[in-house]
Amino acid sequence: MENQKAASLEYYECSICGYMYDPKVGDPEHGIPAGTPFAELPDDWVCPICGVGPDMFDRVESIVAQPETKPGKIMKEYQTKDLIVYWCPQDCSHAGKCLQGLPDVFDLNRRPWIDLSAGTAEEIIKTIDKCPTRALQYSLPAGSSIDPDVARGFGSKDYKPDVSSAGSVRVIKDGPFLLDGPNRLYDSQGNLIKESDRLVLCRCCKSKKQPFCDGSHILEKH
Repeated sequence: MENQKAASLEYYECSICGYMYDPKVGDPEHGIPAGTPFAELPDDWVCPICGVGPDMFDRVESIVAQPETKPGKIMKEYQTKDLIVYWCPQDCSHAGKCLQGLPDVFDLNRRPWIDLSAGTAEEIIKTIDKCPTRALQYSLPAGSSIDPDVARGFGSKDYKPDVSSAGSVRVIKDGPFLLDGPNRLYDSQGNLIKESDRLVLCRCCKSKKQPFCDGSHILEKH
C-alpha cells in the first residue's frame, strides 16, 4: 500500500502513552540507530513521548501495516460521573506537579497511571490547574455535581488565554531564543533578573553570561 510499510514482527509499546519502539527503525532522533534491539537500549533511554523508562514497555507482535508518517497527537481520556481528565503525553514536560500534588491519583508505576477514584474531583481540578504545559486538562460531563465555577481554571479544556498583549518568542536558526516583550525574566529563586521589551536568551548552553546569549554559538564555528 502506498506510503505504508509492514511493521516489525516484534516491537515494544509504551504502556503509558502508546508509543511504539520498532527495533528495525530505532530512535534516530535520540541517538538510537536503526537495528538496535530493545534489550540493547542504553540505561538512560526513555520514551520519546512521555519520558518513562524501558521497564514500562510491553513486547508486542504484529504484522499490521503502519504508516511511515508520524502519528498525530495522542489524547487520552479518564472519566467519572463528575469529571473528565484528558492527557496529551506529547505536551508533557515532566515537571511532576501532578505526581507531587496527588500521588495516589497520578502514579507512573501503575497502569493506567491515572486513577480518578483516588481523589476528589475538586482536588484533581486544583492539581491539574498547576500543570505548566496543559498536558493535563479537565472538563465536566453532563450531570456533574461539581460547581462549574470551580472548573474554569488554567487546566480547563475550554480555557482560552488572553494573548492580545502577549509578546513573542522566536527560535533563531542555530542561535538563541529571541523574546519580544515586554517581558520579565526571573531566576530559579524567583528573583527578577531583567525587565525589557527584548531579551536574547542562550539556547546552546555555552554562554558564559547565562541565561543570556553571548555569541558563543557563533565563536565556536570560527
